[in-house]
Amino acid sequence: MSDSHWFSKLGECALLQEEEDIVRTRQPRSAVFLLVAALGIFAVLMGSCSSNKEEAGGGATPLPGDTTGVTDTSIKIGSLLPITGVAAQWGVPLGQGMKAYFDYINEQGGIYGRKIELIIGDSQYAGPIATEAAKQLIDQQQVFAFVGNLGTQVEGAVKQMIDAKNIPDFDVLSGASEFINPVQKNRFTAMVDYTTEGKIFATYIDKTYPGKKLGILAQNDDYGKEGEAGTKQGLKDLGSDIETTTEYYDATMTDVTAQMQRLKSDNVDVIMFWGGPLQAANMMKTARETLSWDVPMLINEANAGATLGRLSGMNNIEGVVSTAITTVMDVGSDLPGVVSRREIFEKYAPSGATWDSMAYAGISTAEGFVGFLRQAGKDLTRESLIAAGESVCKVTSDVSMPGVASSTSPTDHEFIQAEVMVKASISSKDPTLVDWVPFGDPIDFESTKDCVTPTPPPGAADQPGVPTPK
Repeated sequence: MSDSHWFSKLGECALLQEEEDIVRTRQPRSAVFLLVAALGIFAVLMGSCSSNKEEAGGGATPLPGDTTGVTDTSIKIGSLLPITGVAAQWGVPLGQGMKAYFDYINEQGGIYGRKIELIIGDSQYAGPIATEAAKQLIDQQQVFAFVGNLGTQVEGAVKQMIDAKNIPDFDVLSGASEFINPVQKNRFTAMVDYTTEGKIFATYIDKTYPGKKLGILAQNDDYGKEGEAGTKQGLKDLGSDIETTTEYYDATMTDVTAQMQRLKSDNVDVIMFWGGPLQAANMMKTARETLSWDVPMLINEANAGATLGRLSGMNNIEGVVSTAITTVMDVGSDLPGVVSRREIFEKYAPSGATWDSMAYAGISTAEGFVGFLRQAGKDLTRESLIAAGESVCKVTSDVSMPGVASSTSPTDHEFIQAEVMVKASISSKDPTLVDWVPFGDPIDFESTKDCVTPTPPPGAADQPGVPTPK
């Protein structure tokens, strides 16, 4: 357990906040990461770029290159996670999952003989604090790369200093398009961006409600407006005859009754919501209880958490539609791909750590990163790792959505560009929780259509990892 360091002790974070405390923060975008973690999507990159057949002449980029943080026996990796504060409920298990997987790899000798040293900076989910933590990781610890930085405000605060030294910045956990448009050579995101998600919703809305009137309830900031714009652009691209109208609310508001009354008076037939979980819950409660309005409602992926029904009322959330980025919805599943990861966590995580959706996401994030280290080759440099990140070609795994593959290129640094529709249903296991049940085929906006599977470097097939179940 000595191969990982923490700026804040995990034991000090044992008492986590209740869900209601989390959603009452003034950063509603934070819920995005709860959902993504709940789906464990990062396993789609499991062993990416690996192959059953190894050919000579591999290695993404030849030396010379930047080897900061790399020795013959170790690789120093940094991550900015909220280990304390209201978002510790996400950061602590995410970090535990990452560390557990890296420890699993290290026990088998590491990648090309190098053990992975994970150093976590406590961002407290705040830009200024994240900046100081990043400075420590870059200047004092001299990390080779960042993995899994959590939060739009966190990444926004540190990206300039990371970019200045061309430090690889993998699996950024934010859907803000500012991090991938325009493409920054060293940065890769691990979420569907809000514009693309809007287009995915538009595809479903156009097919399900042709000729109807769509009411959009959006948060009055870049986050809400990016989702709104993506939805409208998606409808325009489809040549849809759906009429739209929008109501905005300020991020500090918790009551959207007035906006809902105006949407009902405007005779909308379906509502699309872009904002925070507290407001999403209030929207449902207002529609069903205050206005007695049985209007169909869709909420962006950020809000489709298992506990949202406790805020909205379980009867009010039933049937609400959202999106997800995998069809593997249950971390307690007996599917081989879930079981193998759970066993790793149970063996290597600290005593008392809980296997949950965030821990699953941590395992999967680390697993995907190890795949890139394999493809980067024995002569590891920052340049060879970035080249490996740009060479993902039609990768699938045992937890991928059926028929969906991930690809990247020098002009495409989004690992995930597809989602599947899901519908809220009261859990049969726990009536206070919501199951988000997938339906229909995945909607894929993968931008890299043509690619060539890279040649694995010498020794790649001998490196440790979780084998794909047959």
